[in-house]
Amino acid sequence: MKKIIITGANGGIGLATLKYLSNNGYFVYALDINKIEKMDNVESFECDLTKEEEIRKVYKSIENEKIDAIVHLSGCYYMDSFIEIEEDKLKEIFDINFFSVYLVNKIFINLLNKNGKIIITSSEVAPLDPLPFNGIYSITKATLENYAVSLRQELNLLDIKVIILRPGAVNTGLIADSIKNVERIEKETVLYKDNAPLFKNIVEKNESKTIDAIKIAKLINKILIKKRNKLLYKINLNPKLILLSILPKRLQLFIIKKLITKRK
Repeated sequence: MKKIIITGANGGIGLATLKYLSNNGYFVYALDINKIEKMDNVESFECDLTKEEEIRKVYKSIENEKIDAIVHLSGCYYMDSFIEIEEDKLKEIFDINFFSVYLVNKIFINLLNKNGKIIITSSEVAPLDPLPFNGIYSITKATLENYAVSLRQELNLLDIKVIILRPGAVNTGLIADSIKNVERIEKETVLYKDNAPLFKNIVEKNESKTIDAIKIAKLINKILIKKRNKLLYKINLNPKLILLSILPKRLQLFIIKKLITKRK
């Protein structure tokens, strides 16, 4: 039975993947800040992945095991403006979306078997030009993806594979979170009182077509099974976001400003 680590194992994608893989021939060490329900072929750990001492505590519990893969599914979504976000909050988002992945890989790397795999979940926005108020999330994912590419180069020398998973919208409550984020900005902002309501209207009207989290779980299973993988897997990308991002920069600025600025 193959043994793997899943981070963010109690989240939307994480829990779907945990259940699917534990029912299909894997033993899973499941890490999440929240308690995970008991299930067969799973050993769960309540662990704040932004705290190195908590990750090392989990490591001590399984340090005599060998694992076949680390699957990173932890992360958070947050919207705000760079001018108004508190510094501590910005650091927190980076800790969750980037540094937790870095810490887990650094601490557990010596448990990986030869030809083991590390799957790092990025986002469809990682390679795209950021939108207003979504740049905080975008740059954490862009940083994560650049880290993954760099890590791949280094771990290739040790016969360990690093694979990037770049999903679009998944039915995990992300759309609802987007609306809540914009409503918070609308309520709290000083600089963007006129822009936030119009931005919220755009978010509400352009909700991406979501896919069920089980599709991500099945894709991860496919990645784990295959001996020769792609370096990057993409699923359910939003064509509107891609199209906007390939437009000339000045045209992007013009379009976005036109859409979220009140007419006088």
